[in-house]
Amino acid sequence: MAAAAMLLIGGSSAALAHGAHFVPEATDVSWDGTVATVAFREVDVVLKADVTTISVKVTADVDAICKRGVSILRIHRSATALDVKDYPISDDGTVEGAARVPLKVTGLEVPDFTCVITHVSVTTVLEDFWTGATLIDKTDQRQIRESTTDISP
Repeated sequence: MAAAAMLLIGGSSAALAHGAHFVPEATDVSWDGTVATVAFREVDVVLKADVTTISVKVTADVDAICKRGVSILRIHRSATALDVKDYPISDDGTVEGAARVPLKVTGLEVPDFTCVITHVSVTTVLEDFWTGATLIDKTDQRQIRESTTDISP
């Protein structure tokens, strides 16, 4: 909130951080089904402050096929989570960070059906509020995981 107020009142520091950018090769995203872990590096950060504010938005898209006898259901579900924190700027203008973002996709199990997850796609959007640097990272994973849900007594 304070960051937004300063932008409106005093202008942005982005002009000072013109060359700031995230390094795609230094971005690593993993998702275990409940938590997304995002490691990143931003370089050429020149601000008057010793920290910068970075948002990490993660979206997981999951496809599954559920079967019971001759019945087949194709399911697509997604979920999005956001984490916003201040990260320290090193003396050389580098920001190294790692965010752990709770993220769970629900609705992938159907009572009395055997479900198999066939595809997982994780999209991460990094944005530095002060420098204006952004990065979009998309990771496709082919994951096969079977689960059987039986709610009969």
